[in-house]
Amino acid sequence: MNNRQFLITTMFFLLVITGYNQFVTLPKAREAQRIAEEQLRKEVALRASQNVATGIQKEITPSVKPEELFTLNLPQADVTFSSKGAGIKTYEFKDVLGPVDLTPYPGDGFFATLPQVDFTEVSRTHQSIAFEATLAAGLTMSKTYEFADNHLNHLRITLKNSSSQNIQLPIWNFNFGPGISTVKSEIKDNERESKAVYLVQEEGKKNPSLKVMNKNEKQPELTWMWAGLENRYFLSVLIPQGWKPGKLNVEKPVITTQKRLWGLLGDAEVKGPQLQIEVPATTLEAGQKIVYDSDFYFGPKDYNEFLQLPYHLDRSIAFGFFGALGKIARNVLETFYGWTGNYGVAIIMLTICLQILLFKFTVMQFKSAAQMKKIQPEMKRIQEKYKGNQQELNRATLALYQKHKVNPLAGCLPLLIQLPIFLALFNALRTSWSLHGAKFVLWITDLSSKDPYYILPILMGGVMFLQQRGNIPAGTDPAQAAMFKYMPLIFTLLFMNFPSGLVLYWLTNSLLTFGIQTLINKKMAKAN
Repeated sequence: MNNRQFLITTMFFLLVITGYNQFVTLPKAREAQRIAEEQLRKEVALRASQNVATGIQKEITPSVKPEELFTLNLPQADVTFSSKGAGIKTYEFKDVLGPVDLTPYPGDGFFATLPQVDFTEVSRTHQSIAFEATLAAGLTMSKTYEFADNHLNHLRITLKNSSSQNIQLPIWNFNFGPGISTVKSEIKDNERESKAVYLVQEEGKKNPSLKVMNKNEKQPELTWMWAGLENRYFLSVLIPQGWKPGKLNVEKPVITTQKRLWGLLGDAEVKGPQLQIEVPATTLEAGQKIVYDSDFYFGPKDYNEFLQLPYHLDRSIAFGFFGALGKIARNVLETFYGWTGNYGVAIIMLTICLQILLFKFTVMQFKSAAQMKKIQPEMKRIQEKYKGNQQELNRATLALYQKHKVNPLAGCLPLLIQLPIFLALFNALRTSWSLHGAKFVLWITDLSSKDPYYILPILMGGVMFLQQRGNIPAGTDPAQAAMFKYMPLIFTLLFMNFPSGLVLYWLTNSLLTFGIQTLINKKMAKAN
């Protein structure tokens, strides 16, 4: 190969190598570099986001600062907030019978959020208070409570990211409890009455349904309208506005102890519901602000007030199986109270109206009882005559009923009709906030609590005794006779701790029925 051929071959080889590098190798390298740089940017961004999130976790650790309390004096309550989570630490309701602390048990407080974070007060008015906390560098949470006289209040929580990076905030909660307290007369029953509840609108139903949430229970399938804690007389619920909450988590920790049998059997642990309403994890972009608006109710379960408010809060009042009758009875009671200004007198008037309404059935009942008593001697002879011959005994008994025109079922029918009315009225009076602190006469200063001197239940038992005396037919089975004999005593003991308004109803009812019974017995005695 001469020099010219070698030079041409070398130049061609260099040209091929240069072209290959320019059009194949370099583009591949640039693409690989671009992919690597893009991946690196993603990893850097992810690490930065993770670093910020980790920074939030480190920031949300128990603070070394001591707890600070902030009190807002309202017309309806004295409310004390904690710097740890800006929750309601103490809610001292201004009851007609004196202040009632609805939150006496140790805990984070109602509506507390991120209780390991320190909040500081930033502003207040006569019915509002605002707090703010730094969750991480560039991330703040502010909480503003606005209170209303009708106990339907507003809570606004604002999250603001003032940094130049996205910040991921993990799940956080609204806390309720543990437990919600009540008036003194209801403390013993409060463990049974305290529940974690939520309200849902079920398909095919006109009104929303109140559901009880228990520990480890399946999450609601339907979106709930509000959730919180309740007992017989008080309610505390959160009502989200325009944002979707997460899970409901319920625990039942021990909140206090209670003496058993005046301390003779020691102390019993009292458990109270503790509810957490989750707020789902969220990512705040740089400069973004997120607002969580909620209404909330904290106060008495006043049926009359609930009817004037939205959100179906009246569904929290338990009228029982015969709820429709209970609502009618309560409306009539309120009407009579409007006329008399005394709920005790209104209960007496309501009882009289019920007796007038059921008068025909009451007369039927007592006539049947009087007729059955009248034929008892003949019935006893028939039983002795046909002892051991059930078929003949049934035939002779039926003939005896036909002869004296006696229907043994006539005495049962009035009782079956009166039972739903009594149960409805029982629940209406038992859950009526209107009776709380309502005076009747002299020693009865609160119709929602027991008679302090047990005068009403003793009078009731005495009237029942007179009603039963001499009314037990001869030849009655001894076991049945004993039951009738001791029934007044049993009812007296049972009604000792019942609300005096309910005992007043039963006493009035017993007096009226005793009067009707006496007149019927005298009339039938003259007819004979």
